[in-house]
Amino acid sequence: IPAASDDKDRDRANSSMQAPRGRMDTRGWGGTLYRYRTDAARRAITQYDKLAKTYKLNSLTELALRWNNSRSLVTTTLVGHSNLEQLKQSVQYITTKDSLKDELLWEIDRVHMKNRLPIFSSDRAGKDWLGEGEIGERIP
Repeated sequence: IPAASDDKDRDRANSSMQAPRGRMDTRGWGGTLYRYRTDAARRAITQYDKLAKTYKLNSLTELALRWNNSRSLVTTTLVGHSNLEQLKQSVQYITTKDSLKDELLWEIDRVHMKNRLPIFSSDRAGKDWLGEGEIGERIP
């Protein structure tokens, strides 16, 4: 089920707003989620999901956490969960000793190189664009 602000089923969206599953269903924070739904971000997510399936990983979460764990200079991993089962899965992925295959790491790098900073990409910037982002932040 998508975040309330993205849900095309308005009855379900209203229900989610009345009983939020998390901050993605709130008016304030939920309204900022569009930046994770750009066409570039969706393309990257689709490509990462395909890699996770090709390499028989359980989820995008596993791909992300194990990739992050493979970075020698990363000392901290921030995670967020909606329930205890998600937390248990994340702990399992973070503590696994199995390394991701080198081929997969290269494929992840390739997806990244094709989709750098996808959350800041927008196909909605028209010819009248005045150097401001969609929520009015100044872009140098």
